[in-house]
Amino acid sequence: MIDFTDVSPIFRWSAYDSTVAENMIRLEGTPEAIKYFSEVCEKLTNYAYWFFLSTLWVNYSGRSDIELWKRLFSSERGQKLRSIMKPSELAEYDRLPYFITAYRAHRPEETDWIAYTLDLNIACRFAREREVNRISEYSIKKRDVLALFLRRGEKEILVLDKSKTKHIRDIEIVFRSEKP
Repeated sequence: MIDFTDVSPIFRWSAYDSTVAENMIRLEGTPEAIKYFSEVCEKLTNYAYWFFLSTLWVNYSGRSDIELWKRLFSSERGQKLRSIMKPSELAEYDRLPYFITAYRAHRPEETDWIAYTLDLNIACRFAREREVNRISEYSIKKRDVLALFLRRGEKEILVLDKSKTKHIRDIEIVFRSEKP
């Protein structure tokens, strides 16, 4: 369900933005959506650029081209913070401490990533889904966090440069078998 009260006050309707949104909806949840976005994003308003990009990330960030995501998220377009996050996410972002503890259940053979969760239980869920038994804990400075997303029931942060994070420790996870 869409919460129309959680829309940035800088949103302004644009015919081009609307057309792009309609086309993206048809590709939603596929890797093709971000490819389409990258082909047409130049003419989008700043708000639409950031909002569409964050929505695409939240709706589909599965195995896709991480370098493309990094390039698009690295844009110098204006109004980034007020557009990439919903007002409720921005308010929560503003409350983050200077040093943030975040977690990631790395996929086997993973060498690059940009997403972390602030919730250890969510990291455990990802570890189970990815069939790994270890979660990495990181310390991250708030200034290095691009955005905070709450949309999937997660507390997900994006950090485009993993060298800005400090690995604290690995947490071993033991999953109990689920027998009837």
